[in-house]
Amino acid sequence: MSINIRVLTPNRVICSTVADQAILPGLTGQIGVLDGHAPLIASLDTGLLSIKIDEKWTPIILCGGVVEINQNRVTVVAGDVEELTTTLGLNEATKAVEKATLELEIAENGKARLDALVELKKARARLKAANYLS
Repeated sequence: MSINIRVLTPNRVICSTVADQAILPGLTGQIGVLDGHAPLIASLDTGLLSIKIDEKWTPIILCGGVVEINQNRVTVVAGDVEELTTTLGLNEATKAVEKATLELEIAENGKARLDALVELKKARARLKAANYLS
């Protein structure tokens, strides 16, 4: 069996596909979706959406959003997505995580910490995506 997945932003359709499995970045942890999943509406965090199609994982970096799961249909509405390139290397992604971690540690106020935390989440998602792509 399979699930239908659509990933949307306010401006465009990112993907619409049939998949075997999906893993989403929920606010309280990862949400794994297989055929027959119970109905669910949940908020999504900045992080990596992983879609498994024919034994191959496809990563998409989400910048927050919501997901509705109902009758083997998964609809993700993201605030934005980050395009992935095949040139994304593990070394660069690892350095970006280290830099973002340092920025979070030296942030001086609430807004700076929040901005640094979002950048750290994106950097970690890029690192996971680089692992999928390598």
